[in-house]
Amino acid sequence: MLAVGASVFVFSGVVERSGDDSLHHGRLAWRGYAPVLVISFALSIVIGWILAAYSAIDSRIPLSVVSLIVGVLYIGAWRGLWLLLLSVFMYILFSDNVNISDLMIQTGLLLYPIAGLCYPLFQHSTLRRKRLIVMVLVLLSTFLALVVIALQIPLFQLGIGIWMLITLIVVAAVIAGDYCTTAIEQIIEKKQLSRQMLDLSNRVITEAEKLRQIMNVAPMMITSIDAKGQITAINEAAFTLLRHSVPGLQREQVNDISFFALEGGDIRSGLKGTIRLIRRVQQSRSNESEILRLEYGVFYLNVAPLFHKPGGELSGFVIVGQDVTEVERLRNELSHVEQLSLVGKMAASITHEIRNPMAVVRGFLQLMHEKSPSSLDHYYMIVLDELDRANSIINDFLSLAQNRIVEKEPFSLHAIIEELLPLLWADANLRGQTITFIPGQDIPLLELNSKEIKQLVLNLARNGMEAMEDKGELTIETEVTDAEVIMHIRDTGPGIAPDKMDKLFEPFYTTKTKGTGLGLSLCLSIVERHNGRITVYSAEGRGTTFSVIFLRASEESLPSEPTPIPDMG
Repeated sequence: MLAVGASVFVFSGVVERSGDDSLHHGRLAWRGYAPVLVISFALSIVIGWILAAYSAIDSRIPLSVVSLIVGVLYIGAWRGLWLLLLSVFMYILFSDNVNISDLMIQTGLLLYPIAGLCYPLFQHSTLRRKRLIVMVLVLLSTFLALVVIALQIPLFQLGIGIWMLITLIVVAAVIAGDYCTTAIEQIIEKKQLSRQMLDLSNRVITEAEKLRQIMNVAPMMITSIDAKGQITAINEAAFTLLRHSVPGLQREQVNDISFFALEGGDIRSGLKGTIRLIRRVQQSRSNESEILRLEYGVFYLNVAPLFHKPGGELSGFVIVGQDVTEVERLRNELSHVEQLSLVGKMAASITHEIRNPMAVVRGFLQLMHEKSPSSLDHYYMIVLDELDRANSIINDFLSLAQNRIVEKEPFSLHAIIEELLPLLWADANLRGQTITFIPGQDIPLLELNSKEIKQLVLNLARNGMEAMEDKGELTIETEVTDAEVIMHIRDTGPGIAPDKMDKLFEPFYTTKTKGTGLGLSLCLSIVERHNGRITVYSAEGRGTTFSVIFLRASEESLPSEPTPIPDMG
């Protein structure tokens, strides 16, 4: 039994310490552990023959045959041929008289083909059936040995002691074979479980890394916290947002932060609103959503509870946020477009109804002016000026009409500005102000409607001059980038308050006492018809800059214009 068990000890020691896993569908691959099995059972056969040779009992039923049977069942007939040759060699080495019948029985030569034929069935059998196959083959080997003994010595002449010894050997052989099979199967099963656990662990690690990468590239802010408010996971977008509330926060310090520990301290409104939403979810145990309007953007926040199991104890929260600042901006622009559409519809409907009576009134006023004394000229001029002003407002209405088609052609932006400079300089001289034009280098031709661009420049320039006091300076500057041409109109006035910036381009909104609120709306409409955009930068007490951005013409053949040097005298 010790000899048969030696194979298990050797095999177990090698497999347990081996990092290479060659198990495939419950079978041992030849290039994996099959060589180890050959060596293990070979060592078992050698030990068995040595113990049998130096034993005080002359046993005709050697237990080394059990090692051969089990070995062939596990590694197959072709690979098991090495074990058979070793068994034959040991028989010849330790036998004084070589006998064919003893050779057939004691080396397992007779059982070898039977074990080889059982190999396919054995490999696909359950443990219980494998043990049964081994026990049958071991008993068959014992039966054949008894047959050979009976041919040499009548069995009825054997004493009780001999029969007890034979019974003991048979039981030992069956137990040894059963132990060897069970132990090897347990080693295989343990190795399979170890491989499955390793594969599962690798898959978990891989999926966790995929989930982390998905979280980081997702266009949303995702954070998970436990029931105590401690951060357990956070993606890059959420970490960037968290740094607004916790300045100087490093990535490795995130897991040390507890939202609930910050709740009573001096924290920013964004984090305060998040904690408030988490507390609501803690009470309701259901999803809660809220829109947070912060100084650095507008965010849609959703907090959902996490449970150990459905309906069970609360285990934490997942916070999902989305930056909807651009959506809010588009919504405001849509509202602005709707207002412009309304203005356009109003202009189209009332233009003829108002202009015709005004033309009649103005004509009769001029006739009355000619027949009235000169002392009334001043009053007539006031009435005529007001009529002209009303007509100008109607023209602005018409300019804001929707779907207005303008004809554009390649034109020089510098040429338009230079054509307006004398008029602007004259206006500035009356106000005691100065105008500076700084032309950019290599400004290309643009697809423009010259009349509308003149109106745009005049409106923005006069707005700037009206915002400044005496000795103010208005600067018109152009520059070019790879894809855009930019015109800056900068004044040195008092600037615009931050709360008024969002309403600048709304129709009828004005900060002037006599303004109609249509000037900047008209400017925005002109720029949008030219596929451009307007940006405004203003600092209170330091002036305001309106930047009009045009896309460069798509035709590469359009020549660049030479940079003109204006006559500032």
